[in-house]
Amino acid sequence: MKKIALIILGLWGLLHADTPTKMIHLYQEGAFLEACTMGMRHFKELESNEAYLSLYAFSCLKADQIDQLNTPILLLNQSTEARTNASYFSMLVLQKKLLMQALYDNYSLKSLKLPTSSHLLSKIFTLYSKDPQSQNSIKEYSDPSNPRTTYKLYTTQSNGRKTVAIDEYYDKILSVHHVY
Repeated sequence: MKKIALIILGLWGLLHADTPTKMIHLYQEGAFLEACTMGMRHFKELESNEAYLSLYAFSCLKADQIDQLNTPILLLNQSTEARTNASYFSMLVLQKKLLMQALYDNYSLKSLKLPTSSHLLSKIFTLYSKDPQSQNSIKEYSDPSNPRTTYKLYTTQSNGRKTVAIDEYYDKILSVHHVY
């Protein structure tokens, strides 16, 4: 009976907690899309606090909502950590936009030298830059650090918008589908 009371009390506390606290819980539980959506809905509450803005942005990033990073990028500028986060988010937005331009408009990325990161979009950008596989509509790449992991990069449409999709495979079995 005590366990049930504690669970109910805990849930009640979550329901009545402030937005940042709810977002932290959602993020910790891996509910990134929900945390991103909450951040969008309650943006005015978060915009003056760079830690909460970063939480919102990282939630959106982990939920593959790259386009939601543009507003936090503009506001993350007061502290060293915030500027570092803004630079990281900016790099990923740029890499997404350049990949789209390359895939849809046959723009060559070979001459570009950009920073990279361990984020999937950044890995694919680097792989594509080295080997664009222009003749294929679906580009296939192997992860240099794990040959059992492969990726497929291709164009798609989502809600009437042109987008980029990346499928992650482990031992030829689809493990994650990303749409950016």
